[in-house]
Amino acid sequence: MSEHIQWINLLLFLILAAVIDKTIRLPLLRKWLGLCLLITGPTLLLYATSWIIATQLESLPIVTFVTGIGLLSTPNIYCKVNNTHPLMTALMNLSPNFPEDPAMQQLLQLLHEEIGLPKHKAIGLHTSLNFDLGCDGAEAKQFMETLEQDFGVDLSDYDAYRYFQPPVFDVFLKRRAKGRGDKIPLTIGMLYLAIKTHSWDTQTLENLS
Repeated sequence: MSEHIQWINLLLFLILAAVIDKTIRLPLLRKWLGLCLLITGPTLLLYATSWIIATQLESLPIVTFVTGIGLLSTPNIYCKVNNTHPLMTALMNLSPNFPEDPAMQQLLQLLHEEIGLPKHKAIGLHTSLNFDLGCDGAEAKQFMETLEQDFGVDLSDYDAYRYFQPPVFDVFLKRRAKGRGDKIPLTIGMLYLAIKTHSWDTQTLENLS
């Protein structure tokens, strides 16, 4: 029976250690708590041996010591996870009230991979693909096709020539685009709304933009 209690206590201590590791994320706090636990483990073993044996908590000093080492040796583990995300390195300056829902995160990821996002320029719903990000021609065509496929956006009302120049190698498309006048900004806000509604309504999107 006593062996079962020891194993149960060990399991509870391991669960508690895992909870502490996941909860304590600040580097400085992980260092100080790790140092305290690192000292507490041997201290319990040396000066509270009789009490530990009497309460059947033999695993407490070891788990405490190991948890302290873990916290002390990984102070920046959660910071590293955040900083390695491509959006964190690319988007250091988002405008106020910028949406942060999964749809926008996926859109920004697509923009980052297909077009590239500036590191030191503010990104907002008003940021345009054609004027601000320099997206045009074949690159724009590829991006919109990927948008349609990944997000299921109905582009039946979408007219590429309102926003982008046709690819330089396509003479037929150049003739169709001729005489369309000045290009209209195609913004991140327009893309975001199209994703949310799963359709491209030119008049609605441009009026809201």
